[in-house]
Amino acid sequence: MLPAMNHVPTPAGRHTPATAPRTRTSRLAVIAICGATVLLVVLGLFLWTPQRSTVASFPQAAEVTYADGGTHYVVLQRVRAPIAALGLGGDGTSALDHYEIVIGRDPGAGYGHPIRIEAGGADPTQLTVLWTSDGVWLDYPTGHRLFVPAKSFTGGR
Repeated sequence: MLPAMNHVPTPAGRHTPATAPRTRTSRLAVIAICGATVLLVVLGLFLWTPQRSTVASFPQAAEVTYADGGTHYVVLQRVRAPIAALGLGGDGTSALDHYEIVIGRDPGAGYGHPIRIEAGGADPTQLTVLWTSDGVWLDYPTGHRLFVPAKSFTGGR
């Protein structure tokens, strides 16, 4: 029997024109899916990573000293995550958009004793700080008071 005249065998390992575009399309699809996944992860991290800005800083009163001998600070920060701009809270607020107080020896609030502020209608920026040998009092014009004992923020915490 004679071989078919129009059939030319394909060398081993080479694609015929009919299968080459399918392989390129598959590779492009995998690259596109990987790229979209990386983009979504980066976008998600950006939207959920809070941005902190210092609103006020209150250094320890000179007449008050603590056992660790350091100077301490009450730092009021506004914490805002970009996703809060979407207004998902329904009432115009978001759990990701709030104020936080950090009490410790770092004036930049990089470490210390953090306290999340849920002011309940009070303006957190109207904070008054009273340093005592037992700890620190945080007072608001609404009459709300918060006491933080010295053991919570001394000793490098």
